[in-house]
Amino acid sequence: MKLGRLEISVVRGPEFRLDGGAMFGVVPKVLWERKLPADERNRVRLATNCLLVRGGGFTAVVESGLGDRWDAKARDRFAIDGRWNLVRSLADRGVRPEDVDALVLSHLHFDHAGGATRREADRTVPAFPNATLYVQAEELAHARRTWRQTNSPTSARRTSAMR
Repeated sequence: MKLGRLEISVVRGPEFRLDGGAMFGVVPKVLWERKLPADERNRVRLATNCLLVRGGGFTAVVESGLGDRWDAKARDRFAIDGRWNLVRSLADRGVRPEDVDALVLSHLHFDHAGGATRREADRTVPAFPNATLYVQAEELAHARRTWRQTNSPTSARRTSAMR
């Protein structure tokens, strides 16, 4: 798709599953299941489509999908389908991680921001090493507050979502 001098393409990341009830809230299952059938664990299949934006001498990626830092338990819980991978999808369009100038995240949920980093040996590093990361200030502040609250030594809700 062209938007002025910009070329915008959809790039695929992994598919995964989340609980249908959590996704559709108060909408009765008999209504949503016609369009999006649930599996035996009541999970519906979702995609992590991201955008590749090129033009004006820069390359940007909007959203980073799930990433690939999932252990076996999480892969099972979310039924992560690794056939699709954001980095491979970008490579199919001639874009290497080093070519990305900007990474734009709408918010910091795992399915939108999980691919912003990757594991390299025993450390976490940026998945797009030359990119400037853009995220709304209030979203970042909220994530930092949540991180401190859930990862304090006394928290019952310890998490590794931002590691």
